[in-house]
Amino acid sequence: MPRHLMVVLSNARTDAEDEFNRWYDEHMVDTIEKLDGFAAAQRFELAPLPGADSSPYRYLAVYEVEDDRLERAHQQFLFGRQERADAAAAGREPLVKVSDTLDPTSFVVGFYSAITARTPASRLAGADEGQA
Repeated sequence: MPRHLMVVLSNARTDAEDEFNRWYDEHMVDTIEKLDGFAAAQRFELAPLPGADSSPYRYLAVYEVEDDRLERAHQQFLFGRQERADAAAAGREPLVKVSDTLDPTSFVVGFYSAITARTPASRLAGADEGQA
């Protein structure tokens, strides 16, 4: 289990869900392949559970950060933002694209570090850990 995560909560612009998801699947791979410090990533969608509390965000992306690369991953995240602005000013494609299907008013990014060890449920001893 990684010691650090970058967590991204987001929404698509209205009527752009399919395009947003196609873009984000590529964006996620570009991020972990082109920006140093990121080891793996996975996306989630808010589960449609009757009676569950509401959330202002429909999508969650979790990026695993290499154990000793937290500062580097954060620097690369900031670099990506600046590089996109520089690319737009120069009229070229950025290293890691951001789609206009992303709702810019509903977007949060945070870096988190583990403060405890992972604690699996003893009732699930022997179960496959790799399954979602």
